[in-house]
Order: sequence, then C-alpha cells, then structure tokens
Amino acid sequence: EETLYVVDTKYRKMKNTMKISGITGTVLLGFASLFKINHWPGAGYLLILGIFLLIFLFLPLALRSHYLGEGNKQNVFLHIITWVTCLVVFVAMLFKVQHWPGAGVALIIALPFPYLVFLPAYIITATRNRDSNIHNTVYVLLLLAGFSVFSLLLALNVSREKIDISM
Repeated sequence: EETLYVVDTKYRKMKNTMKISGITGTVLLGFASLFKINHWPGAGYLLILGIFLLIFLFLPLALRSHYLGEGNKQNVFLHIITWVTCLVVFVAMLFKVQHWPGAGVALIIALPFPYLVFLPAYIITATRNRDSNIHNTVYVLLLLAGFSVFSLLLALNVSREKIDISM
C-alpha cells in the first residue's frame, strides 16, 4: 500500500505540474501576442518562454500522463512522434513570428511534417488498436485541417498597407 501511495503522489505532482505549466505557457503566449501586436518590448522573450514551457514541460508531461493513464503501452511511438511534430511546428512558427533567418526553410519543413510524419503514425496506431474510436480520428483530421488554415494565413504574408488598400 505504501508504494501505491508514493506512485499516486508522484502522479498527482506530475499532473499538477502539467496543469500549471500548461496554463502558464498559454497565458505567456497570450501576453506575448498582445505585446507583439502593440510592438511593446519583451514580446520576443515572452514568446520564447511560452513556447519553451509548452514544448519542453507541458507537452511531455501531458503525453506521459496520457501514456500512463491509457493502459496501452504500445503507443509510445505515437507519443514521441506527437512531441516531435509539435516541436517542429512550434519552432517554425516562432521563427516566422520573430522574423529570424531560416524561417522560410523551417516553414517548408514544418508545413508537411504533420501530414507526412504524424498522420501515418497515427493511422498505423489507430488501425492496430481494436478499441480505437472513429471520433478520435475525425478530431485529428479536423485539427490538421485547422492547422492547414492557420499555416495558410501565416504564409500569406499580407502587410498592413495591402489590407488598407483593399479596404
């Protein structure tokens, strides 16, 4: 019983850390967006810190929590692919938003990455799992469609002058 208590306490601490890092990272990204839109100083630092928290603290903890709570230990490959996909996509977006050199190359790599790496891994994992729900597959496809729309908006590269002229 004592080892069960220790494991349960560790799991609760991991869940609390996951929740705090997720909320903190999201709030930081919200403030970073506000700072970036208003051209206030510190926006870049907030963006980097928010993405760092989400990618290197929240996402690994969330994936580990899902992996441990799922009971199916065969999906470790999918969890790793999910993390790598998020890392590639978020870093490419960070490069684009920050106007850093190499942003174009990073986006060229990141845009097809979810479709060429994550989607096949997800489909293979879903077909192997007999308990897989079709609703989850539909949600993943809708998420990828939303990602496509967001990526398209990033790639448009519309300036304020072009928007004003079109009005």
